[in-house]
Amino acid sequence: MKNIRIQVLGSGCAGCKRLHQNVVDIAQKISPELTVEYSTDILEIAKLGAMSSPVFAINGKIITAGKIPEAGEIEEEIRKHLA
Repeated sequence: MKNIRIQVLGSGCAGCKRLHQNVVDIAQKISPELTVEYSTDILEIAKLGAMSSPVFAINGKIITAGKIPEAGEIEEEIRKHLA
């Protein structure tokens, strides 16, 4: 399986935590080998260039920022990066 870096970044708010849990649940469904990093470090968010949180990123590329994507979108993006 291709190694990818899945990240959720945010301020630690309820929405950020919900996004993190959603991404973890979907990643584990796809493959138990996948891990999801969670960071509340504002410098990490700034390094990605995001202007709002929560941020869902794969391999250092922002997938969504400032919203909680639907489960289907999360799964589609993870699978696309594994292909």
